[in-house]
Amino acid sequence: MKRWKTIILFLMFGIALLTYGRMDVSADIVTGKLGTNITWKLEDGVLTISGKGDMLDCKHKKISTWEGDISCGYDYYEQMWKRTMEEQEAIKKVVIEDGITSIAAHAFSYCCNLQTIVIPDSVTRIEHAAFHCCYSLRQINIPDKVTVLEDYTFDGCSLEKVKLPKNLKKIGHRAFHDCTDLKQINIPPNVKIIETQAFENCNKLKKVTWAGKSRLGEIKAWAFQDCDIKKLTIPASVKKIENGTAVGGTCEIKVEKENKKYKSIKGVLFTKDGKKLVRYPRKKKGSAYKIPKGVKTIGAYAFYDFYGPASKQLKKVTMPDSVKVVERCAFGALEKLKTVRFSKNLKRIESRAFLLCEITPLKLPNSLVYIGDECFGIGFMKGNIVIPKNVKEIGAYAINIPTIKNKVVIKSKKLKKVSPKAFCNNAEGIIVLPKSKKSVYKKLFTKKRLGKKMKFVYK
Repeated sequence: MKRWKTIILFLMFGIALLTYGRMDVSADIVTGKLGTNITWKLEDGVLTISGKGDMLDCKHKKISTWEGDISCGYDYYEQMWKRTMEEQEAIKKVVIEDGITSIAAHAFSYCCNLQTIVIPDSVTRIEHAAFHCCYSLRQINIPDKVTVLEDYTFDGCSLEKVKLPKNLKKIGHRAFHDCTDLKQINIPPNVKIIETQAFENCNKLKKVTWAGKSRLGEIKAWAFQDCDIKKLTIPASVKKIENGTAVGGTCEIKVEKENKKYKSIKGVLFTKDGKKLVRYPRKKKGSAYKIPKGVKTIGAYAFYDFYGPASKQLKKVTMPDSVKVVERCAFGALEKLKTVRFSKNLKRIESRAFLLCEITPLKLPNSLVYIGDECFGIGFMKGNIVIPKNVKEIGAYAINIPTIKNKVVIKSKKLKKVSPKAFCNNAEGIIVLPKSKKSVYKKLFTKKRLGKKMKFVYK
């Protein structure tokens, strides 16, 4: 009996000791230095950074040329700060005191419980990925002396309200990427460039406004892709929109009349001369669209909307005979697009132009010269596929249709280049070739090059 009493008393003492220990840990004050002039203190969830000058950074290290590499500075800064994951998770508020002039790269990366940040007017720089994946950060006021938002600055945050500095000149690559709670943004007039993927996947972003007379010159690819912007007005100053993905997350596109490079026709974006269709809005109503006469080029990603609203509703597109080129991914991922009236003067269909579409029947014009990589890949077309008489080149996976049991009829006698993977994955490929070109085509069309299951018939 005494033995059991001893055990019980020992367990009670252990529990009390553990409880006391936890209380002691929560009351701990963790401190450190960032160089000789800056100190930091973490107490009760509040991280205070004091001193003068720049926070230590990895500026001496070059960021990887790989666009997706955002690690530069993370390990380096973690080592300097000597913080643990527990300390990161404990940070709920950051107070940067006056005198600090920069926020270091990855300074607060993955501080997943950080809710509030106080930044003084003395801060002039916020380095790349400074707040990357601060999942609980809801709002931010950026001092007016900051002129550049570096790459990944707020990538993956839960920002709802953002006040951008009036002197801002650049919004960097993925600066607000995946800020899925952000509903509106006011872009200051001095911003000259919005980099790639800056607001990509901000799927609640409905309103983008321009403060004052905008000096914006360029919007790069994917900048506003997968947003829900009701109406995006392109400022008069804009000279370059990299491709359709730059303004891909829109329902209607307007252009200021003074703009010399672009114009809008019924909410669709074109170059000023009307010769290139740049972007068809992802939520434009209607299951059919007739491209205006005079358009010569359908631009890269012009209709692209991977599993978005446009991919569900657009079923028919009519091209005028002025169209000569369909650029890469122009209609990619429009899974309901089944009817396309091709231009009689179409010369080139570039890579992935109709990837994932279900065009039935596929009636390509005799004017066609080039069929790029994966043009009609992974579709489910019915009937024979006819390669017109003037085609000179067929790219890899151009007719990549795993379920096909029908014929691919080659009418062209001008073929110079056929990729060994042009008809890859066809289960029972039967290719009909012109008999008059047998001596030439027998080198281009062989089972060794195109697949053991291929059958070649010369007629």
